[in-house]
Amino acid sequence: MAHHLLKLELAQAARGAGWLAELEVSGPDGRWRADVLASTASGRRFALEAQLASITIDEIRARTERMSTYGVRACWFSDRSRIPWLGAVPSVRLARQDDGLIAVEPMARFVGTHWTPEPSIPLAQFMSRILTWRLASHAPRRPQRHVARPVTRLWAHPKCVVAEAKKLRDEEKRLRMVQEEQERAEWRGYARQEAALAERTARTDPDRGALARHSARLPGIDQAIAQVAARYLGRIRVTVGWSVGDSRYASGVPLVNERGALLAIFDPLPQAGPCPAFLTDVDLPLLFPTKERRERFEQYRAVRERTRAKYEG
Repeated sequence: MAHHLLKLELAQAARGAGWLAELEVSGPDGRWRADVLASTASGRRFALEAQLASITIDEIRARTERMSTYGVRACWFSDRSRIPWLGAVPSVRLARQDDGLIAVEPMARFVGTHWTPEPSIPLAQFMSRILTWRLASHAPRRPQRHVARPVTRLWAHPKCVVAEAKKLRDEEKRLRMVQEEQERAEWRGYARQEAALAERTARTDPDRGALARHSARLPGIDQAIAQVAARYLGRIRVTVGWSVGDSRYASGVPLVNERGALLAIFDPLPQAGPCPAFLTDVDLPLLFPTKERRERFEQYRAVRERTRAKYEG
């Protein structure tokens, strides 16, 4: 009797929302059977299942999926206080209040970082909302707070579903940025270690010293050295590195401190092939004698990067 009464109340709520509602409707091949089948003239169908007897989660999921393969959405209703399968499928716990039924759980809204319960609403209002997509069955990915028992699926306004998706995208983007920055930091460390090793090796060759002294007379290099020294408030001595001519500097001149650590690169300009990745990995200032030289380098690098991206893509 309780099961039959609940089916009648579900059918009445669906009819109140403007849908046709029939009891005990089976699929054409008998593979599924709905306690109440709500439908529209346009062909939309929604099974309203009154489930008061015990049923396993696997079984209720299988029945839900079977109806879904036939284009029939389903929602399971129960007025029992303890419902093991609540939230495992689109479902709602009902309670009697003032001779009427109210939908109690699991309905929630997304409040920026987590899901929090929505207040109970009359069955007729709940039915109208799920039939018109103003409440959607959703599998939350953010925490559920202030709930007696978190569920796998809850009912939420589509705007809340979109808000959660945006929050997740923002978090994933932030995590990617953190990870990428960590990777860049590692590459910076490796690149600067390479530069330091190249400088130490070069300082064992007197001919490289002569080349460094020649490079120290290039137009504009004194201003570049002064600019780098100013970045360190004049506390270090900046000179031309002996590793000048290294292909990683793209024909530029390395500027180093007393220990040979690379501080900046003066007037790089790749003459062939793509711009060396080292210039990006090392993440140090690139200085130029004139604005035109800088613009020429940036144009050259942009063309080479587009060409490389095209072939790599």
